Amino acid sequence: MSIFTNASAKATIKVTTKVTIISLVSVILFSFQFNTARAATSPEDKIKTAIIFKLTKFISWPKKTQSLTICVLGEGSINNELHKINRKSTMGRRLSVTHRNANSPFEKLCDALFIHNIDNVTVKSVLKRLEGKPVLTISDIRSFVDYGGMIGLKRSGKKINFSINNTSATNASLSINSRLLKLAKTVK
Repeated sequence: MSIFTNASAKATIKVTTKVTIISLVSVILFSFQFNTARAATSPEDKIKTAIIFKLTKFISWPKKTQSLTICVLGEGSINNELHKINRKSTMGRRLSVTHRNANSPFEKLCDALFIHNIDNVTVKSVLKRLEGKPVLTISDIRSFVDYGGMIGLKRSGKKINFSINNTSATNASLSINSRLLKLAKTVK
């Protein structure tokens, strides 16, 4: 009788183990699908990233180094797209894309800073800290150039336009190519 009970217990353990493994696999698959969906980028993210990459070709910094660091402040699906341009080359300089928090010393770490999904108080604080520093500031936040940011990306229908605050760029010793200025929707 005890042999029969042991066999029954073993069968129960096998069934329980199979159910546990199936549940675990289901959770992993669901988690993978959820993370894939969350990390998916939109066509707008791809266009903005392409614009940011192209913008670096029309800016002259006071000191030319072998690499150009684009810092990213803010969370969102565009971050995945921006990391795809990491290690690409622009005007003979190797791009480095890195994520930073709002308290980072951007003036020491970044040549360009893309800001998105950040509250306006933080945006204004970061821009105030970077006044006169040679860090190109880019954002898709509304009224960014009015706050003192240098390049503001704005969706208009199916297009992404940009505005330039050339005064802020000049005060930071950055030179924006005249061809880029002509392409801008507005220039301050």
